[in-house]
Amino acid sequence: MSPKVRHALSVCFGILLIAGIGYGTLAAARTTILALASMKSDIVVAIIAAAATVFVSVLSIVLGKIYESRSIIQKEHREKKIPVYEDLIRFTFRILMGSKTGESLSEKEMIVLMSEFTQRAMVWGSDEILGAWVKWRRLLTDDAAVKANPLKAMFLYEELIFTIRRDLGHKNKALVKGDILALFVNDIDQHLPLRRP
Repeated sequence: MSPKVRHALSVCFGILLIAGIGYGTLAAARTTILALASMKSDIVVAIIAAAATVFVSVLSIVLGKIYESRSIIQKEHREKKIPVYEDLIRFTFRILMGSKTGESLSEKEMIVLMSEFTQRAMVWGSDEILGAWVKWRRLLTDDAAVKANPLKAMFLYEELIFTIRRDLGHKNKALVKGDILALFVNDIDQHLPLRRP
């Protein structure tokens, strides 16, 4: 039997199955309505109330299980993401503060650490994290662009940190551009259009 004939038969079978289920559902509904119409109104009300109670109970159990399952998955993902993000921040701080702490990284160490983070971020990072990481990394690989506008690299790094915080559940509501950089860049306020009081 050719694939086209097999496909046509499966489509016909699917249509017949859906039509049969629809007809069966309508017949069952019609029979139920006729049976309820022939009963006393007190019994019908009791049956409907019992059915509604059962339906609501089953629905609340199912929805509760779905919510619980999602919460467990989110918790497990968060637990996997935290070490990845901490390693990235530790790595970037070693680069940024290397001259002050005397713990500067060699080029080989930087390549290894960036490669390790990228591999782990591809699995555990959200879409937003990967987008912010790629944006920052693309700029860093363009030496001319970094030299022309070093502030852009700093603000893209801050955007990455904001994205990490959002991914871990922080709202960042009270934070504005420059606030995270102000934690380790002393003169960042001089490079912001609107300074905070």
